[in-house]
This record gives sequence, C-alpha cells and structure tokens, in this order.
Amino acid sequence: MATEARYVKVASSGRFFLAGEQGSTAGEGGDRHFLDACFLCKREITPDRHIFMYRGDAAFCSEDCRQDQRSMDAALKAARRRQRYLLRRAASLPAPVSAAGTVPAMPPRPTIAGLAHPSFPAR
Repeated sequence: MATEARYVKVASSGRFFLAGEQGSTAGEGGDRHFLDACFLCKREITPDRHIFMYRGDAAFCSEDCRQDQRSMDAALKAARRRQRYLLRRAASLPAPVSAAGTVPAMPPRPTIAGLAHPSFPAR
C-alpha cells in the first residue's frame, strides 16, 4: 500500500517540512512527528493550522504557547546564572564547618518546578 507524504508549512519561516506518513498515528503504534503536537500544551496541530517554531525543533500551536516556553527558558537561564554565581561566591569564601565537622551541601540545581516553590529566592 503506497503512502502519501504530508508536508506542513511552518508559519514563522514560510518553509514546508515533511511531516511523516499520512496513516501513521500514535494510536496505531506509529511514532508521532514533532510537528504533530504542541511542545508545551501537547494539543494536536492539524495540517490546516499554523505552526509556530522555537529553537528549530519545538513546534507550538499558538504564539502564546511559544511565548510561555520562551519565558520559562529565560527564567531557567536566570536561575542557572544565579546558581553559578552562588557557587563561585561560595567557593571563594572559607567553607563554614558545622559542629559535626562536616561542610554543608550546596542546594540542588534550579528547575521549572522549583521556580514555582515559595522558598525559591525572588529577584
């Protein structure tokens, strides 16, 4: 049985990309293509809708979803930058020793889930 190739136009670039086989869906056991669903909300992106790309391989169903991802990436980048700063600062200071004679551990690296936590230091 011959299969048809499906091309998807990416709104941000005006280019067309091969989006996989017409009959292949996740329900039939086939692999889904990254242009088939929104990277953030996982909503299906049908062939008649615009696709908003970010960083080359992340497809979004709307400009809002793409902007939300950009905002999360920026917040995570800022948190990583702050973590590096704190690590460098802690390395330059003499290490405090507890009564038990051990050096306290550095807090874990920041994540998106950690950004929502009330104990995360606000900037």
